[in-house]
Amino acid sequence: MTDPWLQIRVDGAALTRNMQMFRARVAEPTKLMAVVKANAYGHGLLHSARAFLAGGADVLGVHTVAEAADLRAGGLDTDILVLGPVNPSEAGLASELAVDITVGSTAAVEWAAAAPGDLRIHLKVETGVNRQGLVEAELAAVLDRLKDLPHLKLAGLSSHFADIEDTTNHAYARAQMERFQGYGAQLAAAGYTSATAHMTCSAATLLWTRTHADMARVGISAYGVWPSRETLVSLGQTERPALDLSPAMTWAVRVSQVREVAAGETVGYGRTWKAMTDSRIAVLPVGYSDGLPRALADRAHVLIHGKRAPFRGRMCMNLCMVDVTHIPEVQPLDEAVLLGRQGDEEISAELLAGFLDTIAYEVLTLPGVTWHRTLTE
Repeated sequence: MTDPWLQIRVDGAALTRNMQMFRARVAEPTKLMAVVKANAYGHGLLHSARAFLAGGADVLGVHTVAEAADLRAGGLDTDILVLGPVNPSEAGLASELAVDITVGSTAAVEWAAAAPGDLRIHLKVETGVNRQGLVEAELAAVLDRLKDLPHLKLAGLSSHFADIEDTTNHAYARAQMERFQGYGAQLAAAGYTSATAHMTCSAATLLWTRTHADMARVGISAYGVWPSRETLVSLGQTERPALDLSPAMTWAVRVSQVREVAAGETVGYGRTWKAMTDSRIAVLPVGYSDGLPRALADRAHVLIHGKRAPFRGRMCMNLCMVDVTHIPEVQPLDEAVLLGRQGDEEISAELLAGFLDTIAYEVLTLPGVTWHRTLTE
């Protein structure tokens, strides 16, 4: 394989260490789910899953049946839950793969019923997100319908918090949790007493032990990133110690060219940046088609030789330019870090999210699946 210009390095030891810290916080017999949807939040599905299992995860959460199939093809026989919708044509494959699926509507019950073999389902119920989920008025009819579908086993009951990361006032989250417990009481009254209850995200797992229920789900923080500043502040208001999370991802690209730009000359399309002094500009073969947002131009920076080099001019489809006038040792093939640490400096997902007016979740998934990923130990 040729040496790629663009690379994502994933620190497998960091993933395992992060999961070990969550395993220490989630008391047995409560299960621990590592959410590896969306190519493991950009980190690479298979090697992230393996690292999390090594750190004590009991269950893997994916969004699609296709992701579950990739995990099975990679030799993983652990418990897997598909968190996203499963259509009728996918239900049979889910049964063959022996993975659990999420059912969040009356239609989805019938889609699951299309499976020719046994299939374990988790009912997702609506508590305040208004996304996936059965409402209270639908639950009794669904439970009755399941009595006519013996090949469907009710294995779980789930929901999701709507407003636990974006605020330090968790009154709405508490109301959601109470509503979820009401659904659980309905299941118990109907004779379903062994369904695994689960509702947490990273923030809930960190903040409230009582949300852990039968299984705690951990997503972004397993990758070493805090869900939000509000979560960190909220945790500081409790007696629970903060976790020393380790970001695991490094995006890197090598310099393809270094050029001299005289004072008064401009750089890039639209001539949006003019050199005020004689400057050195490094060209990086990465652009918005590779997942590097155009909005970072003239705002953010990369790390080269452990120093910050600001973007200059507009981001191109496959190229961008950075100012290395203050780093005279830069040469072609030197590494530039777009996200991660180099020397004593770091570009965090939270920092890039601030430049982009978005969240760290989106930043981690920006490069998509086209970049070469290397798992490091």
